[in-house]
Amino acid sequence: MVRFMVREVVKDGHYHDYKAACKAWNDAAVKLGLPAFRYFSSGFGTGNEVFLEAEYEDSGDIERRFALAHAANDPDYEAAEAAIGSHRAAGLSYSYVLSDMPLE
Repeated sequence: MVRFMVREVVKDGHYHDYKAACKAWNDAAVKLGLPAFRYFSSGFGTGNEVFLEAEYEDSGDIERRFALAHAANDPDYEAAEAAIGSHRAAGLSYSYVLSDMPLE
């Protein structure tokens, strides 16, 4: 199991619209076989910074599921993805695939 985490910065004045776009994306993504992301905001650090996370079997599972979602050409999914992008600060989106690190 891996955790796919995304860190984004939302444009000033776009926070509520970004949240609505994320909800629409989650709704559409789940219908296409992607897990819903959980969203977190940070009270400190970079302003308007948001963290998203979802669990997948492995990094290949992430790639396969996103490829299938994009290939579906679902208008709700595509519109929500475009809306999220319009509210994100340019160049401030980072993706991570995190694995457990046992301390044994």
